[in-house]
Amino acid sequence: MSGAERISFDVERMFPEAARRVRILEQLKRSWAYVVEAKFARYSCPYNLGVNELWVAASNDKVKAALLQLKGTIARRIAKRFGYVFEKPFTLTVDERIPAPKKPPVKRRPAPEVVVDEEKVRQYMQGAPETLPENINYAISHLRAFMEARFPASS
Repeated sequence: MSGAERISFDVERMFPEAARRVRILEQLKRSWAYVVEAKFARYSCPYNLGVNELWVAASNDKVKAALLQLKGTIARRIAKRFGYVFEKPFTLTVDERIPAPKKPPVKRRPAPEVVVDEEKVRQYMQGAPETLPENINYAISHLRAFMEARFPASS
């Protein structure tokens, strides 16, 4: 495989059950009023779906208590509507606030290509001690020339 080839990962194929849970969670968010009734849906939102657990954010303690009371109903309605069956014991975690979304990773621009001046490398090699092996002398001199070209001293 050459360095120019890219490897593509098919998440659906590699992690089919996790991908299915992500799809179901998105559908569940859109249909949350069906699952818990509109009066509670206005003040709550599911935000994570695990193998046998569901995490929901609630705006206050009354909604939190009501959702915990509806735990069995929630599991049955999710199974009926989305075909996702929780095994017993099913865990429903209700938090009082929605966790902050993760920040996307910072995209860095690729470093500019650096061309090392071989004349500079030879100059640096001449100033090295004679006891230094030639291959080490070349490597150090090349590194110095690279660093000088990559990070020029500001005037």
